[in-house]
Amino acid sequence: MVPYSKYAALETELEQYKAGAGKPGAPEYTFYYVSHGGPADPWWAPVIKGSQLAGQMLNVKVVYSGPEKFSIQALVDLLNSAIAAKPQGIILTITDYKALDEPARRAISQGIPIIAVNVPDPRPANQRIPYLSYVGQNEYDAGYYLAKYLIDKGYKPKRVVIGIHEVGHVGLETRAKGITDAITQAYPGTPVEKLDITTDPTKAAEAFKNYLTKYPDTDVIFTLGPLGAHPALQVLKEMNLVGKVHLLTIDIDDVILKAIENGELEAAVSQQPFAQGFLPVVFMYLYVKYGIIPPAHVPTGPTVIDKTKLDTVRKQIATTGGA
Repeated sequence: MVPYSKYAALETELEQYKAGAGKPGAPEYTFYYVSHGGPADPWWAPVIKGSQLAGQMLNVKVVYSGPEKFSIQALVDLLNSAIAAKPQGIILTITDYKALDEPARRAISQGIPIIAVNVPDPRPANQRIPYLSYVGQNEYDAGYYLAKYLIDKGYKPKRVVIGIHEVGHVGLETRAKGITDAITQAYPGTPVEKLDITTDPTKAAEAFKNYLTKYPDTDVIFTLGPLGAHPALQVLKEMNLVGKVHLLTIDIDDVILKAIENGELEAAVSQQPFAQGFLPVVFMYLYVKYGIIPPAHVPTGPTVIDKTKLDTVRKQIATTGGA
């Protein structure tokens, strides 16, 4: 049996926590959450809420920073600013491992631990940035299993287009590869093409409209996030193609769930963004305070959402205001 004295310090902390519960105090630690996702992308709202809630519960200051528009250079600049602030930990999306490699390794060499979230460094463990853990889904699997959902229903597409809203984003490119591989493995010779739609919804809608006009045999559209799904939904309605062109997406929000309910969108992959905000803060706290090393990968998805899973997923929407 372990002597009680081994737990004396923790027991004291617990009593102090109970005595001070609900009382404001100076944050014990400061963590920076540095992300490529800014306010223009609604998918990140529950991530931010999750990180802030975890910070409040643990008495940790969580500083979330993301660029106004997708930009790798802006992400690097934000990471450098976070390092200069000398926080006790950094939570980071490894959106471009080549650009982030040097500053991330510099932070770690200065004693600032990093937890990767949402997008990992895809290189082998002995080559990648030596972060503590990755919290998020396997992006290749997200694309692969979303396409497999359609394949398993017995549908053979004539032409597939993948709308990619942030070209060069390693996570989105990996999702697109998963989709492409699943389709071409099941149906060799089927055209599968990536389409740069940008993050601008007007330009995205125009890109989809032009593509569908040029290739009227297109019967499947995959999008890689709400910034692609929303304009695709708009275009299918305007062109009277709902039900004629299958639409599937990765990542969900209330608009996407409503479209699934209405039969306008077939299925979506959820990687549970609230968990991607909440869990890395908890893991960083446990590591910094108690030396508890988190698992190398904590998967938050992928889970394919169709009409059968809507009620469960709506709990996330109700709790976080988005998913």
